[in-house]
Amino acid sequence: MSRTVVSTLSRVVAHRSTRRGLLARSAFGATALAVAPLAFATRPVSAHDAICSCAGSRCNCHSDCCDGYTDFCCKLTGENVCPPNTVVAGWWQANGTGHCDVDGSRRPRYYIDCNHVCADGCGCGSSGVCRSSCTSAKCRCFAGCDSRRVDCVRFRYGQCNQDIDCVGPIACRVVTCVPPWLWDESCVNSRATDNYTGRHDSPCLHNGFTDLPPNATYVEPVLWAVKEGIANGYSSDIFGPLEPVLRWHMAVFLWRYLGQPMARTRPRFSDVNNASYSDAVAWLVENDITSGFDGDLFRPDDELSRGQAVTFLWRLAGRPSASFELQDPFDDVAHGSHYRVAAHWAKQVGITSGTGERTFAGDRPVSRAEAVTLLFRYDQYRNVQRSRPKWSWR
Repeated sequence: MSRTVVSTLSRVVAHRSTRRGLLARSAFGATALAVAPLAFATRPVSAHDAICSCAGSRCNCHSDCCDGYTDFCCKLTGENVCPPNTVVAGWWQANGTGHCDVDGSRRPRYYIDCNHVCADGCGCGSSGVCRSSCTSAKCRCFAGCDSRRVDCVRFRYGQCNQDIDCVGPIACRVVTCVPPWLWDESCVNSRATDNYTGRHDSPCLHNGFTDLPPNATYVEPVLWAVKEGIANGYSSDIFGPLEPVLRWHMAVFLWRYLGQPMARTRPRFSDVNNASYSDAVAWLVENDITSGFDGDLFRPDDELSRGQAVTFLWRLAGRPSASFELQDPFDDVAHGSHYRVAAHWAKQVGITSGTGERTFAGDRPVSRAEAVTLLFRYDQYRNVQRSRPKWSWR
């Protein structure tokens, strides 16, 4: 196969698929074109699939071991994160998988490559991938013919950690519903797509939420809220941290946090009636945590604002006073604002730090991650209050 033919096929493939184009222009892609150009150019598969490579194992070419793809990190280590001595080196997305959809919104699933770190003194040349002997990589099918390979594929997309010029083979892959540039701050939004890989899945990818960035500040509050029965995910592996919180959602969060107490009376709101959250709203009204709006309305489906969220918590705490002896912490909270005392109190006791150095953004909608984080910090505040000694004067 001449270089001219390979180059021509590469341009054809590159036109048909972003990810396949990247592969076609790589050394690995060129090899695939040289070995099986017709299959690669006409079948909806990546360059990896055009080669039967079984990592030295005696497996059938139709087995997972030989399909050219790398296995998942969660199968290798039990965790859906890059293992030690690897680095996030690139990513692609698969559309239409259904795994990341929330409330009818179709969202892509992201596949992140964890490449080995090269030893000091090892070079890469123009390929950007060092020799396997420069790493701890050991090319193999991790658990026999029915598992995919690890430590074998010498390829890099390059959207992440671009300051690292040289990486080793791909150790394993992370799968997430979080955009990679939010998962790892070193990644950039330069998309590659391979919808064919959307069928690749494993039970270990569903052991926990796949839409929580590993270093996000709200991971602990989310896991706490789920463990305590305060909030549920949309599914066993989707929490929806960035989805908006409606007013009735927050009412239920607070009610569950308090142990689901029953009110003596039914809610007076005409837009609540016998809804599934009516007990929660009734208790909040009876305990003066919410009074609703004019016209006997609660507006359950309105998005909850940050100002409303801290007001609920402030009232739940018994409407404690806030110190205004020092300069007001927020420049965007007006003196006549209904949530001014609540916002300042929340800042002073560590429930919120605002959205900027001196901004609170009280009218901004609250996300599910923010809501459970506020409640988590309120719980910490409440525990501190309980642990303080009660002094008695004699």
